[in-house]
Amino acid sequence: MSVKEFFVLLTVCVAWGLHFVVMKVTVGSTTPPLFYAAVRMTIVMLIMLPQLRWHSGKMVYVIAAGLGYGALNYAFMFPAMGMTTAAAAAITIELYVPFSIILSVIFLGDRIGPRRICGIILAIAGVSIIALAKPDETAGPLFLLGIALMVGAAMSEAVGAVLVKKIQGVSPFELLAWFSVVGSAVLWILTFVLEDNQTTAFVPENRVNFALALFYSAIIASVVAHASYYWLLQRLPIYVVSTSGLMTTVVAIAGGHFILGEAITPQLLGGAALTLLGIGFILYARAKIKPPENPLPITEN
Repeated sequence: MSVKEFFVLLTVCVAWGLHFVVMKVTVGSTTPPLFYAAVRMTIVMLIMLPQLRWHSGKMVYVIAAGLGYGALNYAFMFPAMGMTTAAAAAITIELYVPFSIILSVIFLGDRIGPRRICGIILAIAGVSIIALAKPDETAGPLFLLGIALMVGAAMSEAVGAVLVKKIQGVSPFELLAWFSVVGSAVLWILTFVLEDNQTTAFVPENRVNFALALFYSAIIASVVAHASYYWLLQRLPIYVVSTSGLMTTVVAIAGGHFILGEAITPQLLGGAALTLLGIGFILYARAKIKPPENPLPITEN
């Protein structure tokens, strides 16, 4: 890995890690979470429209994957951010990795070795420790529900990942374009059915924060970080680039502590260590295997 590639990878990790802080601040005080997610995905859709292509015979899988990656994951994740902490959310969403492995074994016939089994057990145990611990004061009374919703977000992304593996001949940016279309449609329906007071995002005391958060979410976390990530995938082995998930979690924990004042408790540290160790086991095991032609995309927040 060259110095340039390292700094690009570091930039991606910082962008995605700090996005947990941005989401926590925004859905906690500025706007209803599903409305924020819907506007964010609409902006991404408008940016990605030139990449939109119809692929006959593949659209069932593309749209189904979009429900996992572009709709349901955000439908779970954004409300969860108002109930949990940035650090706990960042750790929990890493369950995407073991969930995707389990689903690949069930539906794609992939083989699973002892290292990956151990990694899955450690990751789930780590999140369980965090979920059952006394919640941080910045989390609120619905901490456990927030963790459960983040688990739902991780499972949604894992389902999307398995479906993506069935799609051949569609570029990553074309997939991102379709995911934003599907996500926008579903999230707009959900916000109008489940939420109210969406206009609070535009009152004078909120509009600047809302605009800045949207810029960060749609431009920095989605377009710039994804472009950088796919640039890295073209140059580095998948198992090297996949370590961005671990570094992203570390950045989110640090950002939650130093920016939001979230406490770093022994339970959080122990749960994080077990989860990241488990993810590391899985990534190490995957490094021993020849990467697939269409590798699982990294989780994006």
